[in-house]
Amino acid sequence: MREYFIVSLCKNGILGGGITAGSEAITYHTGKLTVPDKYKHIEMKYRDILALKTGRLFVFPTVTLEMNSGEKFRFIVFARKRFVDFLKEQTTIYP
Repeated sequence: MREYFIVSLCKNGILGGGITAGSEAITYHTGKLTVPDKYKHIEMKYRDILALKTGRLFVFPTVTLEMNSGEKFRFIVFARKRFVDFLKEQTTIYP
C-alpha cells in the first residue's frame, strides 16, 4: 500500500513536490526543471532515517529528517500529523 503526501523541500528555496511512501522507503519527487538533479528524486529508506524533528518555517509546519549519512532534509508538510504518524509506524524514530 502506498501513501502520498504533498510537501515542499526547503533547499535553496521552497521546492514544491510530493512524497510517495512505500513499504521500504519514502521518495521525494519534484518536476521543477531548475532544481539540481540530486534534489529531483530523493529516496530515503526507513532504516537510514536517524531522527525526525518537527518545527515551523514562518507559519508552515515542517518535518526535518536526519539521515545516517549526516544529510538533513527539511520539508513543509501540510498533513504533518498524518506524515509523522505514518513514519512512526514504519521506523523506530520518535519526534
